Amino acid sequence: MKNILALLLLFFFTSVVAQESKFGLTAGFNYSLQSHNGDLVGGPNLHFAPDATFGGQGGIFYERTFGKFLIRPQVLFYRSRGEYEFPNSSPIFTLDKLNFELLFGYEIFRNIDLVVGPGYQNIVRNDFDVRGEDLRDNMSNLNIVSGFKLQLNERLELSLMYDWTFDSDENQTAVLPYDGSNQVFLLDDARVNILTLNVHYAIFTNQNKSRANKRAKSGGRGCYF
Repeated sequence: MKNILALLLLFFFTSVVAQESKFGLTAGFNYSLQSHNGDLVGGPNLHFAPDATFGGQGGIFYERTFGKFLIRPQVLFYRSRGEYEFPNSSPIFTLDKLNFELLFGYEIFRNIDLVVGPGYQNIVRNDFDVRGEDLRDNMSNLNIVSGFKLQLNERLELSLMYDWTFDSDENQTAVLPYDGSNQVFLLDDARVNILTLNVHYAIFTNQNKSRANKRAKSGGRGCYF
């Protein structure tokens, strides 16, 4: 009951003091970073690390600011991939996920925000293209999203973010075609950490009105603070 009351007070406070709000669309590219996960081990002499490839993401966001702080829930669909160089084939590991993120931010410089927050990922697909094995049971559902957001104008933003998934507890078996026959590999942590570059466009915003009020209060000098 106390937690619910605290949450209601938080939303009430942000609604009262919020200066700006916006709702919009997000799209971008991602680059998988699997240097410490995703290794395939098939024995003493078989060890393959994935080569990162480009993927993409897209979704929706809502943001409210109060002073230099912001709160930003968003829902994004991600596709990220890693490619393995076998002697005569190149299996690709694909991860599709729907990520629910709750980001908190602080304006560190004018129009530049530092943002970070937890995410809950629903794994839609997690397999190799050569066999289609389902590996989603080995994925943690929790991740952390952090990075920087740059506001270009009242509707357009860019962000550079890092999506880090919590470590999985166990390895998982993957049977893949290798050098003319099937080979049993252990997949060392099926998670995929990714670096994302995003473009955000606000479809609805009250930012112009808020900034106009700020200018009026500052005597028309154009000072927003």
